[in-house]
Amino acid sequence: MSDREPRGFRWVLFSRVTSPGFTIIELVVVLMIIGVLAAAASPIYLGYVRDAKTTEAKGVAAALWTAVTTNALSACGAPATVAAGYPKAGLDTTGSTVPARWSATGGSNSITTDCATGAITPDGDVFTIIGVATDISEVRVKFVYAASGTPPSRLRCSTNAGSSFGDC
Repeated sequence: MSDREPRGFRWVLFSRVTSPGFTIIELVVVLMIIGVLAAAASPIYLGYVRDAKTTEAKGVAAALWTAVTTNALSACGAPATVAAGYPKAGLDTTGSTVPARWSATGGSNSITTDCATGAITPDGDVFTIIGVATDISEVRVKFVYAASGTPPSRLRCSTNAGSSFGDC
């Protein structure tokens, strides 16, 4: 035996004792367990993907609301349109992101801030962020303002192309 050869190497290599390996039943059971785990994990994963896409739209909505309220505060008593906030929110003149993944509707809507009280009018849907890319075409985020609401501004989300909206 050489110095480099581990002890027992010849015995392992040339012995008649062999490992029986796995039976087909054992392999099938392992594959079934893996299948059950994958089936249980896929809806959870898809929920995470949907939530990530909705969060992206909520980020665009937050940027647009900040821009619109900033414009309304600057105008102090005069109406400020949603479309006037597009450039500050990082949107192009049509209300779309670049590259075109999201688009804002309601650009002609306007809000007014009372300089003395800070009250915002009118109540209702201010704008909606719509997914225009194929992977997000079902996602909608609507910004709703109601002065009497708690909180007064709310995001309403839809993952079924606007058929139904729920609180985000």
